[in-house]
Amino acid sequence: LSKRWHARLMRVHSSFLRAIVRKSGSWGCGRRLGEVVPRGQAPLAAASVRLIGTTTRHLASLPLESSPSSPSPPSPLPREKKEVLEFTGLHPTQCPGFDGLRLGSLGMPNLAGSDWRRDLEAYFENGWTLTEVLFSALSSEGFYAPAAHGLRHPLIFYYGHPAALAVNKLRVAGLVDEPVNAYFERIFETGVDEMRWDDVVDPDASKWPSLDEVSKYRATVRDVVRDVLEAHKPLDATAKWCLAMICEHERIHLETSSVLIRELDLDFLAGRPKYWPDDHPSVVVETKTKASTTTTNAKQSSSKPRFRAYRGQTVALGKPPREKDEVETYGWDNEYGSRSIEVDAFEASSLITNGEFLEFVKAGGYADERYWTETGWQWRSYRNVKWPHFWLPRGPQGLHDYDLRLPFSVVPFQGDLPAEVNAHEARAFAKWLDDDDDATGDNKKPTRLLSEAQYRAVREQSGTLDVNGGDPALADSRTLREAGVNVNLAFGSPSAVVHTGTYGNVWQWCEDDFAALPGFKTNFLYEDFSTPCFDGEHTVIHGGSFASTGNEASKFARFHFRPHFHQHAGFRLARADAEPELTSHDAPPPYAQGWTPPKYLKKPKEEEGAHKYETKAQLAAYLDLHFCGAEALEGGPAAAAAKDYDDSSLKKFLDFPRRCAWKVTELSAASTSKKGGRALDVGCAVGGATFALAENFEEVVGIDFSENFVAVARTLAEGRSVSFDRPLVAGKSTPATTKLPTQVPNATFLVSDACDQQGLHSLGTFDAVLCANLLCRLPEPRTFVDTLPDIVHPGGVVLFVSPFSWLAEYTPDLNNWYTPAQLKDHMNANNFDLIDDSDMPLLIRDHARKYQLIFSNALAFKKKKF
Repeated sequence: LSKRWHARLMRVHSSFLRAIVRKSGSWGCGRRLGEVVPRGQAPLAAASVRLIGTTTRHLASLPLESSPSSPSPPSPLPREKKEVLEFTGLHPTQCPGFDGLRLGSLGMPNLAGSDWRRDLEAYFENGWTLTEVLFSALSSEGFYAPAAHGLRHPLIFYYGHPAALAVNKLRVAGLVDEPVNAYFERIFETGVDEMRWDDVVDPDASKWPSLDEVSKYRATVRDVVRDVLEAHKPLDATAKWCLAMICEHERIHLETSSVLIRELDLDFLAGRPKYWPDDHPSVVVETKTKASTTTTNAKQSSSKPRFRAYRGQTVALGKPPREKDEVETYGWDNEYGSRSIEVDAFEASSLITNGEFLEFVKAGGYADERYWTETGWQWRSYRNVKWPHFWLPRGPQGLHDYDLRLPFSVVPFQGDLPAEVNAHEARAFAKWLDDDDDATGDNKKPTRLLSEAQYRAVREQSGTLDVNGGDPALADSRTLREAGVNVNLAFGSPSAVVHTGTYGNVWQWCEDDFAALPGFKTNFLYEDFSTPCFDGEHTVIHGGSFASTGNEASKFARFHFRPHFHQHAGFRLARADAEPELTSHDAPPPYAQGWTPPKYLKKPKEEEGAHKYETKAQLAAYLDLHFCGAEALEGGPAAAAAKDYDDSSLKKFLDFPRRCAWKVTELSAASTSKKGGRALDVGCAVGGATFALAENFEEVVGIDFSENFVAVARTLAEGRSVSFDRPLVAGKSTPATTKLPTQVPNATFLVSDACDQQGLHSLGTFDAVLCANLLCRLPEPRTFVDTLPDIVHPGGVVLFVSPFSWLAEYTPDLNNWYTPAQLKDHMNANNFDLIDDSDMPLLIRDHARKYQLIFSNALAFKKKKF
């Protein structure tokens, strides 16, 4: 009760003070807001708060609207303000990363490069000046204004903190001997990681140095770091890692400070920084008029999220050690180690949009305890939250008319931008959507946030990012902007979800608690970077945001926040038959705050025959199907039915991959006089058809989505044997081995997605393409079919072999399902003639007494030459 009344008193007193400011334009000290403070003089904000410090010492200035966790609306009469910050480093126009108008971010430097010192120096200067550009948005009072939610220090701390940490880490690494300013390096050393949403930070600004003092300190520290970088003496691996750490730490606080600025009342801003990247072009900036103030006139997205099917796969987590000739980039300790997780098939949404989240708000989701976790409901009740943090109500409660706060401005509500919420709100939305789902019984799949492993599966199945080896952190802002990827400050704001891939725009909350990967080790330079947060109280975020630069934008980055904390973060949703395995399940030590990781309870074993992709049983079935011929019938009565190739024999159903390859070879020989050539086996599995094609084609490429299958195929291509367990009955098995007669040097196997058009284009062109029993398992088969004209030579042959047994689990959009006649029409429209239509039966062993007999339809096409 006392805290509640205390919070009310804070708001009343804060409102009174702001009213004085808006009325007179000053704090009664003779200087207007935003006026430049002369060098050597304490900034007005510090002086003014000292003046009233005895009154406001324990008052956290909260927003004025009904939701105390949301940013305040703008002043109705904004005043012209001037920047008060003088750059302590290179001027933006002279800084690496300046494009002639704006300062963007450089890509991460290669620490193994021949000129790494020069690259790291440019990277340091770029990050340093980006911080200066960001903080130039603040008026003098903005540096000392309490955080809107009272859970963080004033921004003057975050302006000085990166420099203080730089000195402290240089001393730990033995690169400098003495402090620059021992007092500053103590008070600016440690930030805030509040345990709960009510751990209000003392807002007293009198304890912080003046802006002039902090600016001079930053300038001195910059010189110290440059002295180390420019020294002629060799720098060992520890020194190199320390300097890279200083750069990346600065960039972390570049982003988190941009969030704190976004949360401030616009009265505390001097304006949009002159050299900050432009907002994404999908953002509507015109101000709404009184005649169109309702959200129905704002840009909207569909009211309910759409889900796409993703196949099961093995996900390998952890940044691998650098191998010879590879790029070496900095990584935080939690990225290292390794863990493999078997991800079952699942469905996932795109980023949830403001328009979709608005339906939850309108439905009273914030007022219904059923949708919230216990802790989430406690947070919502304490903060009296009724809408997302960055939404600003324009009218009476219940009208649901909102504006949207961006880092430096307020724009009309935009339904197609991602909903930026905390993890509590994201989970409540998932539960609400789950309850609103029409599915029942066995068709009901629980809706959750994506797991960390599911996020990686979505990323890998969505295709390779076509910049710098698939890692956006290695590209600069201009390159990413041209590629349309909203990360690494390619743009200065979020963007419409339709423009979002799997990297950037906003971070994505995951279901996992933050935990170590097996093999985790701390780095002595920063031993407590991750370990205090292995406590079951921090939630994993992935993917980076528009403001994530450097390591934060890396494909290996693993970051985290407490679930009540706000960041440039949104979320996707996932649906699966069973609870996914999380990285916090059975996590290895260390643990903090007495946390015990939960155990992962695997679902019961599936019925025989209902194979899960990539399991041992599935691998055994594929090896038998591809290589073992009549041996696949051994151990049961089927062997007696396969004595010879007569009409009653099962033998004619064996060797399915080889029969498909023979068909392709025969049709290719009849269609072109060209000898040899290149062939592509799409969905090659363990490689049986690929090896058969290699007998007649000069070069064969086999691609499959399964890393395990590709690894097995590569082993066989090298002439090595592969062992497996052939199932009998009652869970029993018999050992079996397969091996090719010789090595197959002209067969190449790659992990790739048949729906990734860029990936297919990168393989070149082919004289023959085989797609055996894959078409009806693709999530977007029409995308694959539309790629064929680009990768098949004129006169080349394409053979589809498919039972056309479509399932929504694999292809959720029924409009993407083909009948054989529809496939013929589509291929004809793509400039292919039908040259063969026949049956291609196959037999798959489940165990010694159970087999699957499938009659696939073989449809062959020849590309027209004109």
